[in-house]
Amino acid sequence: MNLRHLEMFYAVMLYGSLSEAASSLCISQPAASKLLKHAEQRLGFALFKRIKGKLQPTNEAYILYEEVKPIYEKINKLNKLTHNLAKNPQGKITLGCLPSLGLSLIPKLTAQYLKKYPEVFVNIGTDHTQSLEQKLLQREIDFAVTFEPHTQHGIIATPILDIPLVYIDSEKMRSAKNISSIDENRWIQPDASSLMSVLSKHREFNTSIVNVQTYYMASELVRQGIGCSITDIYTAAYSLPKEMIHSLTPSMHTTIYILRNASVSTTQAVENFIELIRSDIGLITPSLN
Repeated sequence: MNLRHLEMFYAVMLYGSLSEAASSLCISQPAASKLLKHAEQRLGFALFKRIKGKLQPTNEAYILYEEVKPIYEKINKLNKLTHNLAKNPQGKITLGCLPSLGLSLIPKLTAQYLKKYPEVFVNIGTDHTQSLEQKLLQREIDFAVTFEPHTQHGIIATPILDIPLVYIDSEKMRSAKNISSIDENRWIQPDASSLMSVLSKHREFNTSIVNVQTYYMASELVRQGIGCSITDIYTAAYSLPKEMIHSLTPSMHTTIYILRNASVSTTQAVENFIELIRSDIGLITPSLN
């Protein structure tokens, strides 16, 4: 079974129709039928039964399809990669960040970058860390900004800045909040591994009134008076008034990282952006004072 046979077989399995499979391969239906018949002759067994003018896959076809499918999934990823490579000139940057960092930090840094380099086009997207790492490996983005990554093979993670975690609550307070005194009956649980890995060193939360996927959702629920939570300083400063933001004891921090694909040489435009992040991020990070 050669590659052309394999391509024909996969197309028929995918579309369920010889005519549609032929169209997808830009060949005539008689040519597709001949190619499929030749493949079966080479294999020594039938791939499809002809029932009332329709092709019904045999058991052997289904077994073969499960082996072929991963090959074409990899080919599709390769096509996507080559497409992204063709679209990524020197004067364009595509970066990804966590949703919480996309609220204020990354827009502020991007604005400063574009004032300095107005000829560069910047494309920004938000996603969770694991998805950002996958996009880096597929070269969909040039670099990513995130918290405490669990880096995959092929990803370079560079720490940039430690930032404070803060306690957020709509109830009035006059002093720092000790993590051991947080009421679990009011606790809003952020589903973020980077945050929970820090909190777990000091306390395990066994229950919560609601679980949320983003820091911003937790902050918004706090603003609505639903309960309390812990978040990063950027999300808190962007979404809540100062009287709802409190320091924690013991003090806790998370680290901002820049992620890059280890096998890709960065363009000068990307290097300039990363250098600006290094130099300016501390200047625009909110404080608790």
